[in-house]
Amino acid sequence: MRSDRRALAAAVLVFAAAAIGCRGGADNEESAVGKTDNAVLAVSVAQVVVKPMSQQLTLLGTTVAIRDLTLRASAAGRVIGLALQSGDRVSRGQVIAHIVNREEEAAQAGVGIAQRIDPAESAVLRRAVKRYATGPGIPVVAPENAVVAERLVSPGQLVNEFDPLLNLVDPNSVYVKAQVPIDARDAIKPGMDATITSSAMPGVIYPARVMALSPSFSTGGTTAPARIGFAGLSRIAEVGAAVEVHVTIRNAPEAIVIPASALFQDAARHNYYVFTIGSDSRAHRTVVVPGIRNPDDVQVTQGVKPGDTVITSGGYALSDALRVRATSTAH
Repeated sequence: MRSDRRALAAAVLVFAAAAIGCRGGADNEESAVGKTDNAVLAVSVAQVVVKPMSQQLTLLGTTVAIRDLTLRASAAGRVIGLALQSGDRVSRGQVIAHIVNREEEAAQAGVGIAQRIDPAESAVLRRAVKRYATGPGIPVVAPENAVVAERLVSPGQLVNEFDPLLNLVDPNSVYVKAQVPIDARDAIKPGMDATITSSAMPGVIYPARVMALSPSFSTGGTTAPARIGFAGLSRIAEVGAAVEVHVTIRNAPEAIVIPASALFQDAARHNYYVFTIGSDSRAHRTVVVPGIRNPDDVQVTQGVKPGDTVITSGGYALSDALRVRATSTAH
């Protein structure tokens, strides 16, 4: 009997100790929860704003001319007065050089020889040569307004009839042949606005427009050619210039915009989210749908509205309902 009483007393003591321990553990958990609930994270924030946004695709290309021509000698002889250089402009009907034919050049040389042999008789010969001479030579005339792409002969050079003298380009026919990566081909459409820049003309921006896409791929199958036309009065007149084409593939004049640092991706749920600050001074995880992006800003098409406050610091340490305090505003 005495042993049974002792066993019962021991069991009571163990139960009491366990109860006390459980109560202490609960108190500790409540204390920990209280401490977590009272934690405040200092964060940077930004206001959701409305402003224009656009997305551009950069393509590499070169200038090409639809219309070019070769100006040839109309007669055999010596070219004189040809001073044009690559890039010079010529006008339709402009005399750009003369060709002194070989017969006339030989006659002039004969006059010189006669002058040394018999000065008195040479005057008659001189008058006869002058009467039948064609002046400074046969004129070489520009057939239309053009730009000199390449000069093929030098002043004083002898040429045969129909020898090439100049390669000319119609500047109004110059366009850009750009290469579109195959993964971006569906994003490019004829009529899209673009700009053209070139290291050959630093600081100059040429308005342009996508004119057409080739139905076939280039050699290797990694790109497809696109024809980009100049849309303004200013244009690159030289052929073969390396350029960059910046095509505006998306445009939103009144986009709802957040800083790029405020956007997070949830790979498990395949969506994006931000943390907004409510009137309760807590972070609220909000799913959003992003649109146009650039390195600094992101357009949001669903999830937030202008005037909302989003958190731009804290990263993945942020959690829903966490108490926060704004210490600075992102710009």
